Amino acid sequence: MSSNVDLHFQASTLQKVSALLIPCFAYVAVLGVPITFTGIIETFGITPAQATIASTAEIACIAFASICMSLVLGIMNRKTLYVLGVALAIAGQVGTLAADAFNHVVVYRAVAGLGEGLCIGLGFASLAQFKGGTKLLGYSSALSAAVTLSAFLVVPPLHGVLGTKAVFWALSAGYIILLPLAFALPNVSKIQHIELPSPSASIGVRSVSLFFLCLLSSIGANTLWLYFEQVGQQAGLDFAGVGLVGSVGMFCSIFVPLVANKAFEKFRNALPLLAACLLMAVTSYLYVKPNLYIYWTIGLSMTFLYVFLLAYARMYSSDIDSTGRTTAAASGADSLGMVIGPMIVAVTLQFDNGYAQLGEFGVLMQLLCLIPAAFILVKKTKAANPARQ
Repeated sequence: MSSNVDLHFQASTLQKVSALLIPCFAYVAVLGVPITFTGIIETFGITPAQATIASTAEIACIAFASICMSLVLGIMNRKTLYVLGVALAIAGQVGTLAADAFNHVVVYRAVAGLGEGLCIGLGFASLAQFKGGTKLLGYSSALSAAVTLSAFLVVPPLHGVLGTKAVFWALSAGYIILLPLAFALPNVSKIQHIELPSPSASIGVRSVSLFFLCLLSSIGANTLWLYFEQVGQQAGLDFAGVGLVGSVGMFCSIFVPLVANKAFEKFRNALPLLAACLLMAVTSYLYVKPNLYIYWTIGLSMTFLYVFLLAYARMYSSDIDSTGRTTAAASGADSLGMVIGPMIVAVTLQFDNGYAQLGEFGVLMQLLCLIPAAFILVKKTKAANPARQ
């Protein structure tokens, strides 16, 4: 998905805000999955295993829509799809509010996921094409973390007023407010008067490798995040204590752009991604140690590192591919990892004697990231030294 043609163009402030704010709000479905997960359980009186079906349907559709956007860019009207994405997200939230049976909720969460995936894929892909958008992509993960943290703080107090469906009321209101902003996204082909290269013509080693790096890292990190509460309880924390660690970690992640942008300006290659994966391998190993201080330290550092990886990967994707396709695909890889990881763990691992296997799984996934990172670095080196090819 690497393009040798520079397709960056100047966008207005409103267009940049549209391409940044809407996908960051949609990302609450990914980072804030515990909120909707709990809301479904409490509203319909079902087990966590059943609620997982609805959450998985939503996340899977986010991944599907985001990755599909990397293929249809330049073929379909971007603004129309963006507005449709927000409309589907609204429909999914409203449908969940009106649903009286859990089977219907699964369908509505899938509809919401399709809309959220369209918003994430198209928004971040557009930023990748804007002049100055690469830097904004560095802020995207932090902004998503800030919005998710706000949701964690705002939704619980609303339960007393709106009941167990408070999170879906809040999401509905947010998307309705953002709907007019979706119309600001430019239809790129009309502005540039050029056509994007076809997906088959723009696929490159670095883009494919970056996709798999994001996917493998997501499988490891998000699977460990799924068991965050259980591991915290093993370390001696109650539910409130685990929530405090998560909230502080999310707050610290807001400052990721300061590090990510400086790293990108200095390196502009895959070395920071490689370093982040190695450090996350270490945190994965220590994550499951039943020690309160280790849990706090690793809980904060692992969250920061993964948000850094997402931010840097988005900036790097924009740098190697100005069509936006790699950026959309990399964003979808994060969501896809959230689906694949828990499925692998559920089938292969046993936690009867603790969570040591979970840590080993996380280490393996992060170390596997070294393979695509090596491909990126080798391709970069060859591109810088064409005489050796």
